[in-house]
Amino acid sequence: MLILSLFTSIFVTLLLVNRKVNIGFSLIAGSFLLVLLNGRGLSTFLQIFIQTLFESTTISLASVIALICVLAHLMEKYLILDRMIIALERMLRSAKATILVAPALMGTLLVSGGALMSCPIVGSLGDRLHISDNRKVAINLVFRHALLFVFPLAPTLLLAAEIGDFKVIDFIKLQFPIALALYIFGYMFYLRNYKESKAEKINIQQYIKAVREFLLYSSPILVSLLGVALLKLSFQASLLVGIVISIVINQYDKKRDGKYNINQHPLITMYKGIKLPMLIAIIGIMLYKNAVNEIDEIIIFLNSLLEKGMPIELLIILSSAVICFPLASTNPGIAILFPLLLPLAPNYETKLLYAMFIYTSSFMFYYISPLHLCQVLTLEYFQVKLKDLYKNYLYLLPLTYIVMLSIYVVGFVFS
Repeated sequence: MLILSLFTSIFVTLLLVNRKVNIGFSLIAGSFLLVLLNGRGLSTFLQIFIQTLFESTTISLASVIALICVLAHLMEKYLILDRMIIALERMLRSAKATILVAPALMGTLLVSGGALMSCPIVGSLGDRLHISDNRKVAINLVFRHALLFVFPLAPTLLLAAEIGDFKVIDFIKLQFPIALALYIFGYMFYLRNYKESKAEKINIQQYIKAVREFLLYSSPILVSLLGVALLKLSFQASLLVGIVISIVINQYDKKRDGKYNINQHPLITMYKGIKLPMLIAIIGIMLYKNAVNEIDEIIIFLNSLLEKGMPIELLIILSSAVICFPLASTNPGIAILFPLLLPLAPNYETKLLYAMFIYTSSFMFYYISPLHLCQVLTLEYFQVKLKDLYKNYLYLLPLTYIVMLSIYVVGFVFS
């Protein structure tokens, strides 16, 4: 009955998501079935639901995600990010360097399908370097998504740390070589062999101006990060400072150029930046985690599988494929597998290694899914077929996965 309940719960969640139901509502339905089919009753589910809504972890995570969405919305509406990229190209003095960094910087907005925003930049710089369209697609996607392994404000990373109950910085340190590998392999396979013309000469005053503009227009993001890293502020406080800086920049811009006046009060713009579907998704994810934790039999069953000889690594790979590939999302893999498998870790270091294995496996199946929204939009923009894009992944993704496996093995040897 336990296997049937777990399978039914996951199947219903997948089915609802594929029918365009918000992933949060889908996970709420899945957790309801999981609780009910294991004989816990409606009252138990309601108790778990109320506990989830009011627990500090849910409130903290939801507030951080909401503020990230608001900051992203402000930077987009106020044209701050566009000017940051323009200043960056003048600083780097290289089309190849800019085409590598720009999608990652645009990726800091962390909006669903946000890869579309960097397509024009990659397209323009790619034309200058004579890069084929199918390679432009790979460049836009790889250099954007590598950031998800290390960017401290990435919702997926924050979610993993909250559910896994470990420090974000510890997870970032562990996964840094994976992100680095994606960038290095991406450069080797997609950019290394292209020659570029020399950048237009600028004097020292023009270069200093570009640096100043980059620091100014990247300041909402930089301050949000530095507030946490250096001043030990909460994510919420740091993000609020970043939001205030975005508004101040826009107030200054409006006085000197009317094109930056969007004729909307900042509070209204902030309100429109709150993405309710993302908040519902957070509630659904945390609810499913708590539902799994309620059913002790699941952990007992998984332990029995491992005692019978099934490697936990195989269990992670198969589970990630079943959950994340059809859903085209990393979050369900984290929501379902973290509470199932991380309790099996004997210590903190092993828990981090399991978390990295689940995170990377879930990411890989999400990344190559035909339903991956960033991929769909980028393919459409450049008019490239999916099979042509997959050829670009033939070496890059397996090599990156091998880097993760190497970290995993070395971690066990020295733990």
